[in-house]
Amino acid sequence: MKVISILLVFYFNNAYAQFAIIKDHNGSVNIRTEASKGNNISDKLNNGFVVYCFEPKNNWINIDYSKNNKDLSGYLYKDRIKYLSEFAKIPLVKETKTKVVFQKDDLTISIESKNFESNTAKLTFSKDKSFLEKINGRQFWGTDGRIPKTAFKTITVVIGTKAIELPKNAFEDLFEPSLFNTKINYDQSSNTLYISSANSDGAGSYELVWIIEKGQYKERKIAYGF
Repeated sequence: MKVISILLVFYFNNAYAQFAIIKDHNGSVNIRTEASKGNNISDKLNNGFVVYCFEPKNNWINIDYSKNNKDLSGYLYKDRIKYLSEFAKIPLVKETKTKVVFQKDDLTISIESKNFESNTAKLTFSKDKSFLEKINGRQFWGTDGRIPKTAFKTITVVIGTKAIELPKNAFEDLFEPSLFNTKINYDQSSNTLYISSANSDGAGSYELVWIIEKGQYKERKIAYGF
């Protein structure tokens, strides 16, 4: 039953919310504090900036995004974005319990998971020892205060003969990977690869996207699940 519940969470989450990039003919878009035009501009985002979009209401979309190490939110007009799912899809060619491989032409992406080694990690609990607060000194994603069972092991992108290993700081605070929920999309116009993943232990759900631009790892974006 737990597996079914997790699948349902991800299904409904992905049906109404997903990552997108800003795409406006002016090269940037105003972010507003309310779903209406007026004296309510709070920010401006350039084309290509990745945001997390919720279900459109009328002509407006509520978004979450991170900028300058701050988590922010706002509204923008619905035709000012392009969903990552609209870009070319890199198909899954191999799947096991601990590894998925995506491949198309000279592009191969491999993602592996492993058991979380709690005996070698530094675990910081709340004062009453009932809640796990940090792992190796960092806030973490994937559980709701419990010790994780699984973690990401490696994420490798091969373009032709060039192999790119994502650095450990791109995933070492991310846990309970659900490899079957991985999606790969490629924007040929900007030569940008998006590796999207939705993960959870059933309670601490989160979604993220790793961004590889022009053959180099650029950044990651994370959004809270439901």
